[in-house]
Amino acid sequence: MLAGTRTWVRRHRLSIPIVLGLMAVTVLLVGTGITRSPGFADDEGTYVAEAWAFVTHGQLSHYTYWYDHPPLGWIQLGILTELFGPLLRGATAVATARSLMLLPALATASLLYVLGRRLGLRRGFSALAVLLLVASPLGIDSLRQVYLENFALPWVLLAFVLAQSPSRRLWAFAGAGACFAVGVLSKETMLLFLPGLLLAIVGRADRRTRSFCLAAFGASFVLLGIGYPLYALLKGELIPGPGHVSLLQAVTWQLAGRQGTGSVFASGSQAQHLVLSWTQVDPWLLGLGLAAAVLCLGVRRLRPVGLTLVVPVLVALRGGYLPEPFDIALLPFCALAIAGVLDLVWTRARGGIPLRTRASTPRGAMGLAGAVGLLVALTLLITPGWVRGDRAQMTADATAPIAGAEHWIAAHVNRRARLMIDDTMYVDLVRDGFTPRYGVVWFYKLGFSNNLDPAIVRHLPRGWREFDYVVSTPVIRSALAQNPSGDGQVRAALAHSRPVARFGRGAGAIVIRRITGPHTGSGALSR
Repeated sequence: MLAGTRTWVRRHRLSIPIVLGLMAVTVLLVGTGITRSPGFADDEGTYVAEAWAFVTHGQLSHYTYWYDHPPLGWIQLGILTELFGPLLRGATAVATARSLMLLPALATASLLYVLGRRLGLRRGFSALAVLLLVASPLGIDSLRQVYLENFALPWVLLAFVLAQSPSRRLWAFAGAGACFAVGVLSKETMLLFLPGLLLAIVGRADRRTRSFCLAAFGASFVLLGIGYPLYALLKGELIPGPGHVSLLQAVTWQLAGRQGTGSVFASGSQAQHLVLSWTQVDPWLLGLGLAAAVLCLGVRRLRPVGLTLVVPVLVALRGGYLPEPFDIALLPFCALAIAGVLDLVWTRARGGIPLRTRASTPRGAMGLAGAVGLLVALTLLITPGWVRGDRAQMTADATAPIAGAEHWIAAHVNRRARLMIDDTMYVDLVRDGFTPRYGVVWFYKLGFSNNLDPAIVRHLPRGWREFDYVVSTPVIRSALAQNPSGDGQVRAALAHSRPVARFGRGAGAIVIRRITGPHTGSGALSR
């Protein structure tokens, strides 16, 4: 075993310091300011609360688990929180989880480099793929957030790395299937990457054993993936029925029942607004990556990367519902596609001839000058915006208002009060002594526009009148703006309340409001 280790180290003696250097850059760019920017999203609070429920109570959710997503993503978060959370405790529970997101970011960066090498990219261009991801303001923004995609990404990249194994052994393809299953059970939308992964397996496997390799991949993927519907079946929650949630009902709702975001080409649609919000942070990584993906389709060794990007983009363009973190899983492959195309340009410029010999001929010198000029032009074009964006990501503080609001609530609000909140506050307020589930209530649970769990509605039949306080946050105001005809209970609570404390300014302000009027309140506080 020692001899094998020495052989491995000698073989990778140049890549090891490169990977360590890339990890250091990732820590610097992604880690600096990770708890302060960007502002917390409601989904982040939800996954933190679900991870807390798993670790604290052995449950899959802090409310009724209704199969909205497979649970493996927040189970991983719960495990990381137990292992490292006490060492990285932030001002809030979500801030602590943000600190932990550096671990999957490091795994993503390292595996992206390895995948680039296995696709035939030179070390410099494989490293460039990682630098493109972690230096882009959009990449920094995405890798920091507590989204399920960030827990799924390392597993999906590891599946691609195993599928590109130089040894072409059966265990590598079986391992790719297992890793991909973990990725899908962390975030179901990773299934969109299956065509690209299958193409990678077909291209890498020996023609004589290709069917066995595909069978090994499929068997391990199915055997692990089937555990999710089996869990629902054993709980009696696979098929819809009265008085319980079901997996099939949730899948049907996700595919056809939820309110769509419109077409990305429709002016003023939520989908277009979301795409524009990505490009406002950084238009280059996504734009150049998708353009490079089309070129990758024409190159055999890069074709899996191109297909991996093209399939989800085509699905997004068809309309329906476009989730906010949809771009996260695309970004590493965008960076890889850009680096792959640049590697190809460099290879064509050299023509396979040693650099010094190639440069000594007029035609070779022109080709090399063109390749170098392209790299320099792209660098000069992109770098100024990235420097400004990275500086903003590393120095801005968009999360201070929520910490201030939580501290004020802990100091001034009776623990018997009932508060309507977004999920970013849930764990902190419960830890401060407020009643879980029915004392601090996630505002989505008061309606059915994005909620198949009616437990809160049954327990609080008077709706907004059951509450003492409502906390107006950017998350709640954004949800109301996106659903003008819905969330009536939240709108009524805001309309029948008065502000008692404010933290922050402008669109990022958090306002704590006391609900007033006859026959309102939990009944636990004096009016």
